[in-house]
Amino acid sequence: MQPMDLAPPRLLVLDDDADVGLSAQLLLQRRVGPVRCLTRPAELLPTLQQWQPALLLLDLNFGPGHTDGQQGLRLLREVLALPHAPVVLAMTAYADLPLAVQAIKLGAFDFVTKPWDNARLVATCHEALRDAPDASVQEPAETPAPLPARSLAAQERAALISAVHAAEGNLSEAARQLGLSRAALYRRLEKHGL
Repeated sequence: MQPMDLAPPRLLVLDDDADVGLSAQLLLQRRVGPVRCLTRPAELLPTLQQWQPALLLLDLNFGPGHTDGQQGLRLLREVLALPHAPVVLAMTAYADLPLAVQAIKLGAFDFVTKPWDNARLVATCHEALRDAPDASVQEPAETPAPLPARSLAAQERAALISAVHAAEGNLSEAARQLGLSRAALYRRLEKHGL
């Protein structure tokens, strides 16, 4: 929850499908904060510097025929290398667990599969913004800010992704590593949209 004297956090959506951007904007602008949408990757870095959003929803694939996520992962690296990088939610319609693991390992807060569940996307944005650096607080350069704790749900989701990736997609092995029954693993994967 933002203090009353602070403006709501700004969100930026980069997706080559303008309809996806519009859907995100209509959903998030009233529930989270002001949203600006881009459709071209070339617009991303200048807009980040000018508008300074707290949260970026970053599509991982741009243009016809691209489904491996490499374009978005390259952009993710570039964004997170910026001095005042926003928190990033990676998103794609071509989701697979290795891609999600790779995005999270590179520094994305979470991975959203399109089409998304509206309530889950809003909740994930709020959770990600709790990790966003507060632009109004200037800390001395020599004192690093402590990392905020991730919610239990985010930790569980990351553990599921990691276990399934480590088991190379073998759900029986992933369930064994996690100490779960296969049915319990399925329920948790479904709960987290994986």
